[in-house]
Amino acid sequence: MSVSFLAINGAEVVDCSTFLVLDRFPNDISLLPHNSTAVERALEGPSQKYAGLPLLARDLWNPQTCPADFLPWLAWTLSVDEWDGGWSDDQKRGVVAASVDVHRHKGTLWAMRRALAAAGYAQAEIIEQFGLTKFDSSVPFDGVTYYSGPDHWAEYRVVLPRAVTIAQARQVRAILAAVQPARCHLKTLDFIEVQHTYNAQIGFNGLYSYGEA
Repeated sequence: MSVSFLAINGAEVVDCSTFLVLDRFPNDISLLPHNSTAVERALEGPSQKYAGLPLLARDLWNPQTCPADFLPWLAWTLSVDEWDGGWSDDQKRGVVAASVDVHRHKGTLWAMRRALAAAGYAQAEIIEQFGLTKFDSSVPFDGVTYYSGPDHWAEYRVVLPRAVTIAQARQVRAILAAVQPARCHLKTLDFIEVQHTYNAQIGFNGLYSYGEA
């Protein structure tokens, strides 16, 4: 069913009933009022080329269908705490898709793991109450775990399976700081696997650190 209505284009009255069938206004029809300024009409001109784009509003709100160029704006709209323009499209879409759930559960261990996983650190291990290990043969003496005094109850540690750059370590700390309980404090950020050796393949340029991240 089509509903007829009238629009004023300058001093001319135009029948717009057919526009409902087109679902958009043709590029030669202005939506500006008759008293618009020259500057406003000049600004309207370049925007008319987007009038015929086959893009639905609901696609812009869906992280999986939103055009890649619009993902930073969708991330801002959904209050993504940490954003990296260097992420792949899949990582960006995953971070945006996880944002609502992360905000709903902020301050929980689940939210910390979910936020890290969305950013590409799914294998990160979060250790609470470190140092409460007993000498009961439950932990092998293999150099991975060492014996020391227990951490403070509000402290936690994160262990990554692979080495990360200093920038990535900074990113992990920022993600955790945004979602961790307000009472908690990250004590150490470490990694297990030693991917790089002294073979002159990596320069001493500050990109990587030695040992603890």
